[in-house]
Amino acid sequence: MKIEFRKISGIATPFEIKNDLLFCQGTFKKLSHRLVDIDFTLRADVTLTCDRCGESFIDKVDEKMHLQVSDGDYEGDDLDIIECYDHFVDFDAIVSGEIEAIKSDYHYCNNCKETQGE
Repeated sequence: MKIEFRKISGIATPFEIKNDLLFCQGTFKKLSHRLVDIDFTLRADVTLTCDRCGESFIDKVDEKMHLQVSDGDYEGDDLDIIECYDHFVDFDAIVSGEIEAIKSDYHYCNNCKETQGE
């Protein structure tokens, strides 16, 4: 789902992304002419790799997220801003990016957690 920056209002608008792999629901609103605020909950079954034994396993993700998206370069102090350069907010790409960020974190399978006493 892509929405053009200029069509986003300052009133919180609900959105939902649902497919076989994930469910994402939240709201978005314009904070300024170049900045959009997105609050959402991401639920998905994600295939992760154990950082201890290297085995793949599936884990349930259920996280509340808050992001801001800038139309072009962001010149403020906040470093946690997604910059878009095509004048659109691409919700599918943002959700995919968040899932990839979750995958890139450290994860341990249940077997490794049990054997190491974690």
